[in-house]
Amino acid sequence: MTEIPFDRAGANHPDEVPPHFHLEVSFIADPAAIPPVRRRLRARLRESGLEEIADDVLLASQELMTNAVVHGCRSLPRDTEVTITAAWTDDQLRVTVHDPSDEKPCQQSESEIRQSGRGLTLVGALADRWGVEPHPAGCGKSVWIELDSPLHRGGRAL
Repeated sequence: MTEIPFDRAGANHPDEVPPHFHLEVSFIADPAAIPPVRRRLRARLRESGLEEIADDVLLASQELMTNAVVHGCRSLPRDTEVTITAAWTDDQLRVTVHDPSDEKPCQQSESEIRQSGRGLTLVGALADRWGVEPHPAGCGKSVWIELDSPLHRGGRAL
């Protein structure tokens, strides 16, 4: 895991903007590998004072990681890696999940019968923005979400 704190100033002062951070974790494309990554992300959000958006971030991030593992990597070797990156700035939190598959995720229409396929609808409801980008090196894709700072969402000052 790579974790780079940008600015620790204000970390213990609730009236100030939380510190910037960058978190990058690579994990084997196995559903069992997702919960520990989610716990690391939760810890980083908490220590940065981002509890207000943590639940939304974690749920949306889990959906992206699950989609990458279950759908994007299903026909790839067992040791395939997925990478999640989270970067917090004054304005927003951006979480990106990269997998080596070129298969694009697609949002399915809502159904009361189907038990799955609602993940991207949920992601769209939780995130302020989301999208898919091909990897610049031409191998795979990145699915990303952005959540505006709680200060910009009309939330209380952190």
